[in-house]
Amino acid sequence: MTVRATVTNSCVLNTSATGTTANAVLDFGTLSSLAGNVDADTTTTGGTPIRVLCNNTVPWTLSFDGGQNVLSTQRRMIGGASTTEYIPYNLYSDTGRATAIGVATTAYSGTGTGNVQTVNVYGRIPAGTTLPSAGSYVDTVTVTVTY
Repeated sequence: MTVRATVTNSCVLNTSATGTTANAVLDFGTLSSLAGNVDADTTTTGGTPIRVLCNNTVPWTLSFDGGQNVLSTQRRMIGGASTTEYIPYNLYSDTGRATAIGVATTAYSGTGTGNVQTVNVYGRIPAGTTLPSAGSYVDTVTVTVTY
């Protein structure tokens, strides 16, 4: 008896080791002031990191679009009482928030291990942002894996 299998190269995002999928989450929490920088990352309360699952030895990169509410290159969450107010935010690839993640640029790279690899994203609402009306604010950023 011959037993065969053919494995093709693949990469998928936001897949857990058990095979379930869920979006990554960057949660700035409940805000009462925007006088100073407001930082968040995918490892803190309410956050969920990006999970990359690629075949062993397959090189991969991640890029991020501007989100659904981008203005030029500024990512923005939309919401408030009239759902027409915005809170600007920036994404970073490092804990010090020195390396900004641009729109449609490669932000992370790695090599697949055949197991789920975790990628953390860091965010900041810049100091001095006008405090908008109360309500929930949200944006959706598309993350693309290339391999």
